[in-house]
Amino acid sequence: MVWTEPAAEQFAERLDHIGAFNPDAARALRRKVDASLRRLLEHPERGRWVPEFGPGFYREILVRPLRILYEDHGTSLAITYVHRQEEAIGPGTFPFDPEC
Repeated sequence: MVWTEPAAEQFAERLDHIGAFNPDAARALRRKVDASLRRLLEHPERGRWVPEFGPGFYREILVRPLRILYEDHGTSLAITYVHRQEEAIGPGTFPFDPEC
């Protein structure tokens, strides 16, 4: 599994924000995300297609309060973006990089 730079930064920012108010909650969220990503490695198809994009683009898993978008490249997964569940996303939200 590979984290893109934007996704790693987004995840760190969200953990930092939560940790500033509740360090225990930030650590618990990190553990939940880690466990969800381990399961995802075993079953990459378990994530749903991102509704804003439709089939064939990004998949996502939900780990409250986060939406974790990823691409399944067959032999590897790429975590591409991490958003809060209430944030609107769409094709104009972030740049598309066909090389990822």
